[in-house]
Amino acid sequence: MSSNNYIKRFRDYLKRKDTLKYKYYKFTQKHSKVTDDSPVIIVWEMGGFGDIMKKNAMIAGALNIRGYKTHFIICDGTPEACIQRGLEKKEELSEWKDKCPKCFSIMKYVAGLYNVDYSVAGDYISEEKKKEFLDLSQSIELDEIFHYKYLGVDVGMLAWSSVIRYMKGFIIEKKDLKKEDEIIFRKYFYAGLVNTYIAEEVINKFKPVSIYGSHGVYVDFSPPILLAYLKGIKAIIWSSGFRDFLHYFTVPKKPNKLEFRGITEPEWQKRKNTPLTEEENKTLDLYIHHRFNKGNKRDFLNVTLPEDPEDLRKKLGFDNGKKVACLFCHVSWDLSFDLSTMVFDNANQWLSESLETIFKITDVNWIVRVHPGEKVSGSLYTNDDFIKEHYKEIPGHVKILWSDSEINSLGLYKLIDVGITLFGTMGAELPVLGKPVVSGGEAHFSGKGFTIDAKTKEEYFDLMKNAASIERPDPEQIALARQYAYSYFIQRQIPINIVNKTEGHFGNIDVNKLNDLLPGNNIILDEICNSIINGKDVILDDKMVKEVEIGK
Repeated sequence: MSSNNYIKRFRDYLKRKDTLKYKYYKFTQKHSKVTDDSPVIIVWEMGGFGDIMKKNAMIAGALNIRGYKTHFIICDGTPEACIQRGLEKKEELSEWKDKCPKCFSIMKYVAGLYNVDYSVAGDYISEEKKKEFLDLSQSIELDEIFHYKYLGVDVGMLAWSSVIRYMKGFIIEKKDLKKEDEIIFRKYFYAGLVNTYIAEEVINKFKPVSIYGSHGVYVDFSPPILLAYLKGIKAIIWSSGFRDFLHYFTVPKKPNKLEFRGITEPEWQKRKNTPLTEEENKTLDLYIHHRFNKGNKRDFLNVTLPEDPEDLRKKLGFDNGKKVACLFCHVSWDLSFDLSTMVFDNANQWLSESLETIFKITDVNWIVRVHPGEKVSGSLYTNDDFIKEHYKEIPGHVKILWSDSEINSLGLYKLIDVGITLFGTMGAELPVLGKPVVSGGEAHFSGKGFTIDAKTKEEYFDLMKNAASIERPDPEQIALARQYAYSYFIQRQIPINIVNKTEGHFGNIDVNKLNDLLPGNNIILDEICNSIINGKDVILDDKMVKEVEIGK
C-alpha cells in the first residue's frame, strides 16, 4: 500500500474518531455491564420520531451501563396509520405506506448513531394475522369499534383518539364523523390491533422487567404501556415539560388510562404531609415569576408582561363592579380528553353547554379564554372557529379572548375571581394565587383539596350558576396548592441535562458529558434509571432541585 493511502486511512480514522457515533460507541462498550442473563427493558419506538429516539437512546445507554439490556422496537411501517399522518398533509390513503421508508430510515440512522439493539415491528406479526385484523377492521360495525378491547387494551378508544388528532379539530364528537372519514377510523383501529398484538408478542418473547418510551398515547405509543400495566410489568412514559430540556416521567395509575403529568397517591401524601420550607417557597415563587414573565419556547403563557388587573378590567369593559369568572378552553383535539375522565362526553360538548349557560348568568362578568396554543399547535379548526360559527351574538357580559390575544395569563389570573376548566394547567396555578378553581373533569390536580371538583353535570352547572358566591380558598387550601404546585412544576419537571444544549430540546447527547452516564456521576440520571427499573414517577429531591436552572 502506498504512503498516500496510509495517510488517507489515518486521516479518515482521526475524522471518524472525533464523531459522536465513535465516541459514544467506545464509551458505552467500555462501560456496559450487559450480559446474556441481564434483565431486559423494552424501549417502544413506534412513532417514527428520530428526535424522540435520541433521548431514549441516551437513557438506554445509562441503563446498559447499569447492567440492564435495552431492546428497542422500531416501526417499519407495519401499522400504516400512525401519529405521522394528519389531515393537514393532504395525503391520499394510498400514499401512506409510501411515506414509511423515510421514517424507518431516520429511525435506523439514530439506532446506528447510538448503537442500540433493536428489532422491527414486522418481525412480530405474520401476514395471516395482519389479514385477520384487516378483515375485522373492515367488517366490524362502526359503533362497536368505540368500545372494542383487545387483550384488555381499549383499542377502540385509542383509535378514536388518533382520529381526533388526525382531524386537528374538525372531528371532536362522534356525530362529526362523516361517512367518508370512516375509513380513517377503521385504519387507526387496525393499527391499534396490530400494535397491541406486537406488544404482546414482544412481552412474551423478552419477558421484560420494565417498558418505557415517550408519551404513551394514541395507537402508536399506548399499547405496550397499557398492556404492561394489566400484566403487572413496570412501565413509564415521558413527555416534554413546560420549558426546554425539562420532562415529565410518569407511570400508569389505572387500567386504560394515562396521565402525562400526574403524581402517584403515595408521593402526593408524602408531599402533602411535608410543608414547604422557606427555600422551597422561594423556588416556587421564582418559577412562577419566570413562567409568566420570561420568553419560553415550550409554553404559551408569557406573550407580554402582565397588565394591571384594574387596567385589564377597563379594557374588557367590566366597570360594573361585578365579579369576574373565566372559562379556560383547551385545544379540543388534544389527547387528554380521550385518556381522562370528565363529566361531559367531549370537549365541544363542555364548551357549547358552558357557553349557553354563562350567556344566561348575568350577575357575573364572564371571560372565555381560548387556548393560546391553538394557533401554534396545528389546529385546523379551532375553538375560535367553533365559537364564531355557532354563536353569532355574544352577550355584553361575556368577553371572548381569542387564541391570538396578547393578554398575559398572570394578569388575567389576578383579575378574575374564579376559574373554570376541565384539565387545564391553570387548575394548579390559580389556587396558588388564592383564586378558586372549578373542575369539570378528573384532572391530575383534582381531589387534592384545593379545587372544587364537579362529579356530575348538574353539580358543574350549579357551581357555574353560583359563581358569584364561590369563596376563595382558605390559607390551608392555598398551602396545599403551593405544595402541589411545587411538586408539579419543580420536583416533577425533570432535566435531561446530558443533552447538547446548542442543539436544542431534542439535541444529541453532549459528548463532553459521557461520564454522566456512569452511576453516581449524575444524580438526576441515576433517578431516571432507578424509576424506569422500579416503575415509579421521577421526582426530584432537594439536592436534585438545585441542579435545575429555574430562571434560565
